[in-house]
Amino acid sequence: MGITQMGVQAGSWGFAVTKAQQPAACSLCGSTATSHAFQDNGCSLRVCAICGLFFVHPYPDADHQHGLVSSESTERIAILDCERRYQGERLYYQRHLPQIMDECRGATSLLDVGCGTGYLLEALRSVPGLYTAGIELNSQAAQLARRVSGRPIYESPIEEFRSERKFDVVTLINVLSHVPSFDGMFHSIRAALRPGGKLILRTSEMRDNVSRWNQVHWGIPDDLHFLGVETLAFLCAKYGFAVTRHIRTPFEDELFLRSRWQQAGRRKLHNLVKSAGIRLPFALAALKRLYTAVLGQRLFVSFIVLTPLTTPPASAPRSSAGNKSVAACIGAITH
Repeated sequence: MGITQMGVQAGSWGFAVTKAQQPAACSLCGSTATSHAFQDNGCSLRVCAICGLFFVHPYPDADHQHGLVSSESTERIAILDCERRYQGERLYYQRHLPQIMDECRGATSLLDVGCGTGYLLEALRSVPGLYTAGIELNSQAAQLARRVSGRPIYESPIEEFRSERKFDVVTLINVLSHVPSFDGMFHSIRAALRPGGKLILRTSEMRDNVSRWNQVHWGIPDDLHFLGVETLAFLCAKYGFAVTRHIRTPFEDELFLRSRWQQAGRRKLHNLVKSAGIRLPFALAALKRLYTAVLGQRLFVSFIVLTPLTTPPASAPRSSAGNKSVAACIGAITH
């Protein structure tokens, strides 16, 4: 998975009508105290009043979601060819690799979940004594990742991943929103991490006033959920993690970077607009000023580092008041 490269057509999901009519239960806390945020690509995006998570409704079964990612079915999912994906990952990590490398100091092993075509694993080959491996469900991307990195790539969902090896670092770079089961994902990650290890996330966070127009293409329902600005505290309390680093970058500061506009997308018209934006003098700067004035400070791209607590929690917090009571277990947060 890696960088978001899959575009699912909502109309071909094949959900039963009865599922769409069921109460919209939050995929993180299970609460039905949810409200409609906006509609996109034929799907409703809802927000939970308890944990703050934004999630698609209807929400897919895990097997269905994994099948979409691994099947490469052109009727359901449009996947960029692997070479274009690799070049997109290269441009992405030109911006973000230093942060990741900084967190990997002293590590001897790393698991990259949703490693895509393997650029991160390839780049990490320069780190002496660092054993790396990846997880990638798409078979073509996994094949290229093996070739460019020379590392083992497992084609199984993170929820089902089991290994005798414990890892110092587990990375989920633009992957969290694609994994359908929070419980399965975090139980597997805790099992894979050594005591004192790190989980590195790069993902989105959103305020309650986020707009449908904060992004042209949200990627839903391929992207299943997005963190609200309060969701991280709930997530850490539920699964037994502490925050050691949290850098929240306004989306507008990322969106109008030249290297981002150089990344090829799935739509020809979108790519033509990107090309024009790069070539026209001052276009990106003007667009950023306009976006910031109208839609700024609603959507964020966050770099998050978590460490597992020694003893996992016995149960999840059940209310927003409960969320506040667990704030003491959350480490220092840098905004």
